[in-house]
Amino acid sequence: MSAADAGNATGRGSGLLIYSPILHDWTVTGQATSWDRPGMTTTGTTITTLSESEADAFVDEWMEAWNAHDLDRVLEHYADDVEYFSPFIAQMAEPGRPGADGRLVGKPAVREYFAAALERNPELHFEPPAHVAVGAGSVSFVYRSIKRLTAVETLVFAPGSRTVAKAHCHYRSPVG
Repeated sequence: MSAADAGNATGRGSGLLIYSPILHDWTVTGQATSWDRPGMTTTGTTITTLSESEADAFVDEWMEAWNAHDLDRVLEHYADDVEYFSPFIAQMAEPGRPGADGRLVGKPAVREYFAAALERNPELHFEPPAHVAVGAGSVSFVYRSIKRLTAVETLVFAPGSRTVAKAHCHYRSPVG
């Protein structure tokens, strides 16, 4: 507990920690038995925020790897425990099996999905992105994907790195 927290709490000696309530009708419903419980916050993690030119370079390298059909080079962008979300995953998965909900976890599962996608789409070629946007700890980009779909990908970096921890993929059919 920080010094600031200690100053706002009462009952330290009894094992009951009571902070000044935010709402007048709050009541204590539990008691901590240990003062060293880990916090449930991500405070203190390092967020990787790219400059616009860094984001452009990252997305260019990502697209070059895909357009070269170089699976190992594509996967270099992703963490070992990556969470990957795409409606195409659900389309390819068998009902009740991993991926049926549109989500894969871990680089081995993502590798298998990417390999199958490259095999099914030997002509795969992504057009350069129309837009690249920088977020706090992420990058999003809009590009033309297979079957002329408009694609929007949001890649969220693992704390303190340029390795993708989560990927959210969105698609829309051409209008008209």
